[in-house]
Amino acid sequence: MVGSRRRPAAPPPPPPPRAPTFTHHSTPRYESRRHKVPPIFSDDLEGGNIGWTTSVSDPTSNTLWELGTPGGSTGPTTGADGSATAWCTNLGDYGPDSDITLRSPVLNLSELGGAVLKFDQFRDADGFSDAAIIRFVRADDESPLGADIPVDMSILDNDWNPAEVEVPAEALIDGVQFEIQFISDSTGDSYSGLSLDNFEVSAN
Repeated sequence: MVGSRRRPAAPPPPPPPRAPTFTHHSTPRYESRRHKVPPIFSDDLEGGNIGWTTSVSDPTSNTLWELGTPGGSTGPTTGADGSATAWCTNLGDYGPDSDITLRSPVLNLSELGGAVLKFDQFRDADGFSDAAIIRFVRADDESPLGADIPVDMSILDNDWNPAEVEVPAEALIDGVQFEIQFISDSTGDSYSGLSLDNFEVSAN
């Protein structure tokens, strides 16, 4: 038809909106790692006597707590792990009728809910009447805190071995010391007695 025009084609409809997409991220995983808490007190004794004290409660002083290289007729000839230093009931053989005490530096355990005392020991006594006791005391007056803890001196060790005792709840205070008392009978024995090394007090 003359003069007619074609109607332009309608534009195509817009595309439907795209549905949003979601990226699913995996839930993060966390590994719980238990970090070792450093001990409240640690002493391998290689730095010498730092804050330790000793006492004698018998009239003869046949035996003393001595710090150095063990050298008895029997027992250890070095400190634990081959070190040069340990606390010993004499650096040679211990004597009869002895009552001696080794006391630690003053500690603050007041912020701990529980604690353990660890150390290395070498027991080399007669296995009968000699005795040793671990005790926690108040530093200002030496009054006991909790029950005495006996060391089994009937055992004769062939080497250094680790030991540990739980600190009594009464001793979790500021101003506490632990002590080791060694008592020998009246017989003369060619043994080294009790040697101690590598002390540590830590939370448990």
